Amino acid sequence: MALIVFGILNIISGDNSLLNLFNLRINDYPILQLRLSRTMVALFTGGLISLSGLFLQLIFRNNLVDPGLVGLTSGTSFFKNLLAIFLPAFLGSKVVYGLVGALILVVILIWLKNKEISPTRFVLFGVCLTILFISLNQVLSYFTHVQINLFSGFNLISPSVTYLMIILGVVIVTELILFEKYIPYYSFNDQKIIELGIDVKKTNLSILLIISLAISAIVGIVGEFFFIGIVIPNIIKVINGTNVKHYFIDTFMLGANLMLISDFIGRNLFYPVEIPAGLICSLICAPVLFYIVLRGSHGSKEY
Repeated sequence: MALIVFGILNIISGDNSLLNLFNLRINDYPILQLRLSRTMVALFTGGLISLSGLFLQLIFRNNLVDPGLVGLTSGTSFFKNLLAIFLPAFLGSKVVYGLVGALILVVILIWLKNKEISPTRFVLFGVCLTILFISLNQVLSYFTHVQINLFSGFNLISPSVTYLMIILGVVIVTELILFEKYIPYYSFNDQKIIELGIDVKKTNLSILLIISLAISAIVGIVGEFFFIGIVIPNIIKVINGTNVKHYFIDTFMLGANLMLISDFIGRNLFYPVEIPAGLICSLICAPVLFYIVLRGSHGSKEY
């Protein structure tokens, strides 16, 4: 219900004007189309990042893992921008080029998991990767004279990329739903999961490949987002506790709602100046992340 409310609010309000959905005029339709486009993209962006964070935390047994914190988002962005210099552009080209970077980062993350390093070292390694690729992106920006924003928004979303995002979003969510049944098993270690007859390596690899597509779609169509992939899954874990039955849908819905709220605030807070939804989202999530780090997930100080 909240998703519907925030979705409608995001569509009818903004740009210092209101649309009456029951009495639309001819000149209202272009505005409605643009607002509907950015609302749909924001919905899938928030939901997919949150789901990606949830599955990454489960796979790596670390509640501080997030696509933006382990280098997955920034690495995808770097390869998207790098390959776009040398290869031709087409609809979805940035998604394809970003997928190359996402797959490379997934290989690195799998390698780290096999080394069985501590959760703290894993996060620190991820932060180093993130800083490395953000720095490389800035080097690209310097040489190509193209501004690369750290925080992304939905003001440049067009109907054509909206269709692409909806198609990819539906496909990715459908694929992840197939692995929802494995969520309860991640409370056990890998050896126990294998004893239960589940090929954990194959399952993890399949999920990571789907997450790669999700992150490349988000970065390729919109841009980079931070913290939401950590905060949303941890909030859901606190609310639901050991009842993992609704982890999947609750994570998607809360992430989508947060992104819609962030986009709404960013458009209207200092109109006509628009603040990127990614910046608003980070400002909302940062205090929550402080609390998570200080208190630990579920009140524990250890990860």
